[in-house]
Amino acid sequence: MIVFDLRCERGHAFEEWFASRAEYDAKAAAAAIACPTCGDVHVTRSLSAPRINGGASAPAPAGPCGLPACAGGTCQAAMAPR
Repeated sequence: MIVFDLRCERGHAFEEWFASRAEYDAKAAAAAIACPTCGDVHVTRSLSAPRINGGASAPAPAGPCGLPACAGGTCQAAMAPR
């Protein structure tokens, strides 16, 4: 899957996922992509860095103590067996 930043002729910016660049090209040519704000089907790709869904996400970075980062709001070091 790949996500593209899109913009309609009225200037609304949005993003949409596609299976491939070829799928985007086919849907754009068939006017099958509509702006979620106004429904305009005249959309173009905006300049953006490509983002591809590779499936698995990267592991959480280690915190200063070497345990997984405390993204859940609870310090993992406090819960580690001593």
